Amino acid sequence: MEKKKNQNLTIADARKNELVLSALKVFCKKGYHSATINDIVKKAKCSHGLFYHYFKNKKELFDAVCESRGHHMMYFLDKVLEENSNYVDKLIKLTEYTFSNMKNDEIFAYRYYFFVSRIFEKAEMGVMPPKDKVPPHLRMTEFFEQGIALGDFNDKYSARDCARLYNSIIQGATLNFILYPKELKRSFNFPSIQFIADIFKKEIINA
Repeated sequence: MEKKKNQNLTIADARKNELVLSALKVFCKKGYHSATINDIVKKAKCSHGLFYHYFKNKKELFDAVCESRGHHMMYFLDKVLEENSNYVDKLIKLTEYTFSNMKNDEIFAYRYYFFVSRIFEKAEMGVMPPKDKVPPHLRMTEFFEQGIALGDFNDKYSARDCARLYNSIIQGATLNFILYPKELKRSFNFPSIQFIADIFKKEIINA
């Protein structure tokens, strides 16, 4: 999918975009501090000169990676929330969407893992985004609040704890997928979607 987009870019834009995507992969695997410019240019198969043609330093490239987040997940979350179905079914649909996109678009997996990691890091530091720019990973708390209020999810634990657990499950599955050998990614098995949903589903006790 990314390659098709690159066909509509100028050569200069395509090269810059390739550097950003290569940096995304390196930052996911090594973290910001351990990643080096040499790691990034090696991944992008370009020269150091080309790197410095577009970016002054690693920090500037990191900022470009942070700004490259797509909005597909946010759009899909809004669409699912508007559906007239119970929240367990909505959770299944969201998880199916995420796992399916990861398998069909490797960059989606890297972006998902990168931004969830960044959000958790900022949350630990007490830095929260504006209310009108809250990403889907944090909006899951609101999602579970609504599901609990309607009796679809178990109310034994808080919506915040449910969101953290769900995000951690997806983040862990994403990291495993990213680290999996490229030639075996198509056969990678994600956790059971039904099992994930059952963790949060409220049990119906027949009288």
